[in-house]
Amino acid sequence: MGSYLPCAATSLHLLLLLASSEAAAAAAAASASLSAGGHRRYHSIFNFGDSFADTGNKPVAYAWYPLPSNVMRPPYGETFFGHPTGRSSDGRLILDLIAAGLGLPFVPPYLAHGGSFGGGANFAVAGATALDAGFFHDRDIPGAGSKFPLNTSLDVQLAWFESLMPSLCGTAQG
Repeated sequence: MGSYLPCAATSLHLLLLLASSEAAAAAAAASASLSAGGHRRYHSIFNFGDSFADTGNKPVAYAWYPLPSNVMRPPYGETFFGHPTGRSSDGRLILDLIAAGLGLPFVPPYLAHGGSFGGGANFAVAGATALDAGFFHDRDIPGAGSKFPLNTSLDVQLAWFESLMPSLCGTAQG
């Protein structure tokens, strides 16, 4: 079992490096978000991740099981929004700042939003993992027979995105 930890740690470091690189690139793009003609270059954001980017999926996902979800109570959301929004923050997230920098609205949470996703969608769920829940179950992690009741891993988030794509694309092929 110990041999998997270096691999998982390396994967986590790579994921964090990619996420920070993406955030830096998006921030740089935000300063140049308008083309020479004054038109917006970007019209939507599709985001995947965990609590660092979850804009409100956790309360919906956790409602499926008897799990506590404290992000819908103060102090969450007090600083910027004035009320809880489902973010694991008392204010805005990096994703919110990137969207604002690009001149886009806040990215709606996929599970909590019933409208159109033409302007983007956020699939991030607080507590999500890069590895599927089966990886942890097979290794009895976190232990004592305890199982993760939720599987909101990156694979699950990508599957949600795939199911959304036909409504965003003009053809069956995308």
